[in-house]
Amino acid sequence: MTETALTRDLTGFLTLYGDTLVLLVRLGPTDQELASGLGATAVRGGAGTPVKPAVGSMEFHTVLQSSFVRSPRPGTDDKKTELSAAALAAQLEQSSHFAVPLRKRSNADTAYMERISIGRALNKDIVLRHASVSKFHGWFEVDEMGGLHVADAGSKNSTRVNGKQLAARELTRVGPGDQVRFGSVETLLCAPQTLFAALR
Repeated sequence: MTETALTRDLTGFLTLYGDTLVLLVRLGPTDQELASGLGATAVRGGAGTPVKPAVGSMEFHTVLQSSFVRSPRPGTDDKKTELSAAALAAQLEQSSHFAVPLRKRSNADTAYMERISIGRALNKDIVLRHASVSKFHGWFEVDEMGGLHVADAGSKNSTRVNGKQLAARELTRVGPGDQVRFGSVETLLCAPQTLFAALR
């Protein structure tokens, strides 16, 4: 993604990665196996498919707005804002990260086509080869309104969103700027436009 951001304009970058959120996986100095697993299974460029909304996965509600205004996510602090490009660039300079577009791999877990599975097993959509991550650790899912959710699959070392531990198999709404921790693997969700600006 870094090479693409440096050699293309924003339109070219978004043509490849679309509006799919990106999961930035933090890599420590001894995380060679984690990086290797991500590199071997990562979806490249425009490959992979966006996840289709899960029908009936969330309560239905209607919101009428007169203009495009970013409303707070239900159950979150409305003062929370998405990470700025400058703040993201500072984080990227502090430690190495691996960028993973949230897309379904064609040769991965086919049991639930409406989910992006995460785990240590090689058949998951996002492979996190780390001792603290369960074979099937959790998943991302999109609701009928287009909102992104994460769930823990009953993992041994739990999943946390912004420090809060998730209950097993309970969907939690997430978005750009949210920190999600799978076991001891730290990740950050970001919009592709923000990542592009930070890499430039």
